[in-house]
Amino acid sequence: MQGKNSVVKKVEKAIAAMAKISAGVEANTACACWTYQPKEPQNVKKLRKF
Repeated sequence: MQGKNSVVKKVEKAIAAMAKISAGVEANTACACWTYQPKEPQNVKKLRKF
């Protein structure tokens, strides 16, 4: 059972890392739709690189 818990924790960390990378990419790109771009949360705005 110990090995299964460690695998689950590793998967959770990997998903969190991918979500952070995805949010960073989205923070630095514009919306493809011309008429609609929702407001970004403050945490995502902090990931901007400009």
